[in-house]
Amino acid sequence: MTSREPVNPRAIVDLEWVRAHLDDPSVVFVHVGGARAEYESGHLHGAVWADGYGDFTVERDGIRALVPLRDEMEATLGRLGIGETKTVVLMASAKSMWPYRAYWVLRYYRFPNVHIADRSVAALGRAGIPTTLEAPQVTPATCHLDEGDVNVISLWQDVLAVAQGDDSASVLDCRTDDEFAGLPGAHAAARNGRIPRAVHLNWELLVDGDGRLLPMEQLRSLYAAAGLDGSKPVFPYCGGGIRSAVSWFVMYELFGWLDARNYDGSWAEWSVRTDLPIEAGGKS
Repeated sequence: MTSREPVNPRAIVDLEWVRAHLDDPSVVFVHVGGARAEYESGHLHGAVWADGYGDFTVERDGIRALVPLRDEMEATLGRLGIGETKTVVLMASAKSMWPYRAYWVLRYYRFPNVHIADRSVAALGRAGIPTTLEAPQVTPATCHLDEGDVNVISLWQDVLAVAQGDDSASVLDCRTDDEFAGLPGAHAAARNGRIPRAVHLNWELLVDGDGRLLPMEQLRSLYAAAGLDGSKPVFPYCGGGIRSAVSWFVMYELFGWLDARNYDGSWAEWSVRTDLPIEAGGKS
């Protein structure tokens, strides 16, 4: 049922690939983060800035951090000078979940060529890749995206079935230990706690200080310790489907677990729906 080979073996591009494509007009390097000051402190020559929340999430029906609608995403990419014929490489200043969220959004809309740099901009700089403080002139483009891919997204109904006892799938909480135990997170929520029957693996454990994912065997060990082996669907979630995109990337693109589907609504949705059950305490 589950593939063991990466869906996209070039999902990550390494230092030498980046070096070789710095002046490639078909490649757009996108520096994505939570504050523009990250970009303004140094970025690759020609890299464009994308705001994580502003460009790769929207608030809809009172739920924050949802995936933008297709026309909204087309407009954003067009503003960044990205048409569907471009190759997009996503990166961040330091260790960050944002390149993975942006990657997941583009994969959701079936963008043909999207990759993540294998390390942070700071680490690229230490390896000899030049950075600049100057922002490039961007020529707006027209971008056409496909309909969203239901194979990479999960909905609250999928997650609820597991919470109510369905053992044919798993729910993975990617938040901090404190959030998992029911303490408040960085974003205020209507209720604190976790989804019942969720297992836990903090996304921060997957990435080192240079923004590099751990070696494959170490990653597999972490998931095995959480009770996950890819034998059944996994629905990762966090506060808003952003940190969980890191875990989705590892499971889907690296492990080839084709039944991994990011719960986009995540706690932002789950906490406001009083008809959905929660647990708190007892675990950390």
